[in-house]
Amino acid sequence: MPIDTKQLLVDAFKRLAQTRDIDKITVKALIDECHISRQTFYYHFENIIDLMEWSMRRETRELVEQGLRMEDMRSALEIFIAFTVKQYPLLQKLMQSQRRPQFEKYMVDSLSLYLGEMARHHGRSILMSAEDREVLVRYNVCGLVGVLLSFCGRPDLDQARLAAQLEKVLNGEMLEWGGA
Repeated sequence: MPIDTKQLLVDAFKRLAQTRDIDKITVKALIDECHISRQTFYYHFENIIDLMEWSMRRETRELVEQGLRMEDMRSALEIFIAFTVKQYPLLQKLMQSQRRPQFEKYMVDSLSLYLGEMARHHGRSILMSAEDREVLVRYNVCGLVGVLLSFCGRPDLDQARLAAQLEKVLNGEMLEWGGA
């Protein structure tokens, strides 16, 4: 039951975000939408930020599980891209809200987890110091977040092509700036 109530609240948040400014969504609006008590909301979440964090952790875990079932990194990237395209309107609203700093942190943390799991699963071992690995992962994650937010709202986006391009970037195949 608790997970169902939590998901009910997340779904209500997403519905409200379709018609309201993210910063205007209150606990009262959520409990009214779900027909639950304020006490029930606070039993499950400390606040709306906690709700968003729980949702992102859950969705990331599901994406990782789907990605791990894929044969290769490109297919796993396609899953993440498709998710981003589907959630793009909500992502844009979150990026324009006062909660942007928390959201960016969750997005970077989620993508870091996702990439780390995909790399381990698809045989990408990184032989370097922990400090260097942290910089490499953070660099790639911040770049991927930027690319996803820049490209996934385009109506003409070729998701498979973007996944192939991102796979090349992650494999180090797109390092040359000069040339043809």
